[in-house]
This record gives sequence, structure tokens and C-alpha cells, in this order.
Amino acid sequence: MRYYSLMLLTALVFVTSNYADSNWTHWRGPDYQGNSDDTRVPLQWNEKQNILWKSALPGNGNSSPIIHNNKAFLTASSDDGSERMVICIDTKSGKKLWEKTASKSEPAGKTHQWNGFASASCTTDGERVYAFFGTPGLFCYSIEGNLLWKKSFGVFTSEAGWGTAASPFLFEDLVIQNCDNDGDKGPLPAGAAAGAKTAPVSLIAMDKKTGEIKWETKRDLGRGFSTPMMMKVAAGRQDLVLNGPNRVAGYDPKTGKELWRCDRSDAKDQAKFGEPMPVSDGQLIFILSGRPGPCQALRLPGEGDVTKSHVAWQEERKKHRDVSSPVLFNNIIYQPDSKGMLTAINLNTGKEIYDVRLGNGKNKTLGSPIIVRGKLLFLMDDGETVVVDPGLDFKVLYRNVLGNGTALDFGASPTVSDGKIFIRSQKFLYCVGEK
Repeated sequence: MRYYSLMLLTALVFVTSNYADSNWTHWRGPDYQGNSDDTRVPLQWNEKQNILWKSALPGNGNSSPIIHNNKAFLTASSDDGSERMVICIDTKSGKKLWEKTASKSEPAGKTHQWNGFASASCTTDGERVYAFFGTPGLFCYSIEGNLLWKKSFGVFTSEAGWGTAASPFLFEDLVIQNCDNDGDKGPLPAGAAAGAKTAPVSLIAMDKKTGEIKWETKRDLGRGFSTPMMMKVAAGRQDLVLNGPNRVAGYDPKTGKELWRCDRSDAKDQAKFGEPMPVSDGQLIFILSGRPGPCQALRLPGEGDVTKSHVAWQEERKKHRDVSSPVLFNNIIYQPDSKGMLTAINLNTGKEIYDVRLGNGKNKTLGSPIIVRGKLLFLMDDGETVVVDPGLDFKVLYRNVLGNGTALDFGASPTVSDGKIFIRSQKFLYCVGEK
């Protein structure tokens, strides 16, 4: 019992030491791992209970709301993807403050029904807002909604028609974008301009004020959907860590130099997706491939190819298709999949603790879970949020329902700010809080 209590204290210290403010300015939140230390948010709600407001959105999208100083930023698109929008909503009232059309002329290209045309979440430094739409490019707006600059990288191709989803990332004076795509191996979309060039399969950093490219690192891994994150590695160094189709790698965020890499052992196409973001307890890093295939835990890497030297354990994650990123609590990884299953895994050993039905057998998890008030929140695609008590046994505390049960209506991840949870459907942004 004493050991368990010590581990719980350690996990809580790691979780709460990084995200003490009330803003949620980028994908996966202040600590990049979906954790919130806000104790004021409710754990129960429905369409009539604890809904402070419900604001209509001008189009579809799976981007998560990004919050800064009582402003929520989202992206949306028309049904056919021909028009892409950036929206700002007042988080106190639900009133739309501004809406800007970023693009309405680029050919939409193909995308998957789980993805759509507005899946990348915005990011903000409090002065500027950045939104990425793939082929239309990266757009920088002032906090008041004025377009400051835009950057087109070229056509993002996908042989399988999955679209794009990697969110922009801010580091010091840089905005960094993962541009993984099929490049020249993928077909240009119908309607592409004569002589159109494909986007570089690279990680690209730009001056956040001007859009000028500061560094570009070739990846040549093919299509990928993950977002970069800062993570502490060996000797306390902070690296830019990015999952990908073939490997996870760490980069120097100032220069883009690859510092280390860990390849997946399974080279089959089924294992090559890499959209889930890694999680770490400060000792081990856990990485999923996304497709059924290997998942790995790495000891904190330092330099070079660590595939053979730093893999603490590797297991096959069979029959699971993981779109969302995991959460980590008290040494247990919680990973929901696209079939509505939830797997709990011991971080130190890789041993499966349980693999159970999270939803109703028909719904699935596409958005990523969050941790609030020491509880696990899993938003299903039909609007049901399953609140789970973490531990060795699967225990559902509440099932909170929004919407009308439509499949694929809720593909974004919840976010937390100032005692409220923000939940986005295809047509609405909900603000959940104590009335």
C-alpha cells in the first residue's frame, strides 16, 4: 500500500507540475499529455445539465478548441472541403467574436470520413493564432482575426485518401509544422493547377511573426498525422519529439537536427501510421504505431539510433486501430481504440491489465482522452463521454450524453479552461461547467 501511495504521489507530481495556468493553447494541453489540474469542472452533464452555453459552428471539423484568455479558436470546413474557416468564440458567453475564410479556392483532395478537412487544431501564443489545413497551407491571424501571413507548402498527397491532421506547434519564436505526406508517391487531387508541386515530406520551422522558413528537416517517411511535442529526455534535455509512420524521433527545436531515433521493428504497411502522440512519466516514453502492430516503451534516449539500445519492452497491439493518443496515470497507460475498446497497460512491463468494452458496442473513440480531477474522460464519436475511475479494475463512474447519437459527430478532443470543459461536435461547441 505504501508503494502504491508513493507511485500515485510521483505520478501526480509529474502531472501537475507543468500546467498550472487556465489556458489550453495547443493540441493535448499544457503538458502535451491531456492532463488538467482544474478541480472546478463537473464530472456529470447532459444537454440539460451543466451546459453553460452551446454555440453553433459554421461548418464541420474535428479540430479541438484551443483556449486563451476567454477566447476559443477552432477550424471548420464546408461539407466538400472547398472552404476552410477559422473561428473565435467568447468562452464566457458562447458568442462568436470573428470568423475568417482561410481558403476557398484550393482543390479539396481526398480525406477519410473519420478525418475530414479541418482536423488540425490551432495553436496560439496569445498574440497570434495559427491554423493548418494541409494543401491550403498554414495561416497566421492576429488574436483579433486579421490575417498576418500564410504559407503554402504545396499539395499534400495521400495514396489512400486520409487527408491531413498534424497541428502546428510553437517553440520560442518558431512555428513548427509536421508535413508528413506521400509526396511524389501520391496522386495530385482533381483540379490541381498545372505544374502544381507536392509538399515536402519534412518537418518545417518558420518565423512565427513572418512565416519565413528558418529550418527544414527531411523525413521521407510518407503519410503521417502526429503533432510535435516537447519532452524531457536523457540528462534533462528538452527535445522536440515526433511520432511518425516508421519511427519516433527527437529533434533539436532550434535547428531541426535529428538527435535520436527509434525505428519500429515491424516494417509492414499495417504498422505505418504513427498518429498517436507519445506519453512519458519522466523515466520511460511510450509510443504507439496507430495501426495494429508494435507498441514500445523507451528508456529516455540521448543520441543516435536507439532502436537496439533503449527499448525497454515491445509488445504487439493486435486487433486495435488507435486514432487517439493515450493518457498516463499512476504508471498505467490508458488507450482507447476505434472500436470502442479500452486497454490498460503497465508502463514499466508492457503487461496488459485489462482490455474491455468502453462504449456501447457501436460507438468508437476518435478524439483523445483527458484527465480531470483524477478521473479519465473518454469522448465517444456519438457524443457519450465515459468517465472512468483509474486503477487496476475497470470502473465506469458516469456516462454523459450530448447530441443525438449520430456516428462520427464528435471527433475532437475535449479541452479544459477556467473551470469549464469545452466539447466540440461537427456543428456545435459546448461549454460544460457548474451552473
